[in-house]
Amino acid sequence: MPDPLHFLGVTKIHNFISMSDMKYNAIVNTGIEIVNRVEIPKELVPDDAQVEITAKVFHGYNAGKAYQGIGENELKKTVGREY
Repeated sequence: MPDPLHFLGVTKIHNFISMSDMKYNAIVNTGIEIVNRVEIPKELVPDDAQVEITAKVFHGYNAGKAYQGIGENELKKTVGREY
């Protein structure tokens, strides 16, 4: 993941918009500084994506303050679209 960034000469990312700790850690561990991790506001996540985002946050994705406190009960309450 960070190889293309190094190839382009990136040494600092001011606003990193990703919930993935894997991407964040890969970038930071190669020496690129990330100044600010931008969280995705709940109102920008469509209803259809609630199941996916809740599961990702439950399993360790960094979603900032908007998604703190998602436990197993919250995970079980989240339902997808009804067809």
